[in-house]
Amino acid sequence: MSDTIECPECEASIDSTDDLETEGEVAEVEPEDDGSFQLYENHDLFLCKNCRKPLGISRP
Repeated sequence: MSDTIECPECEASIDSTDDLETEGEVAEVEPEDDGSFQLYENHDLFLCKNCRKPLGISRP
């Protein structure tokens, strides 16, 4: 089964990773109650090829 994402910015239908661009990595963070945060591993950031809006990150 395949899922489709609709870009909220340009309304393009994203059916596969061919419709996405990878733009570097982002750190996974968890905010703490005192305002600090805990860093975890980095993940690939995926953007819409049409408008470059961030749409998701890779899973470890």
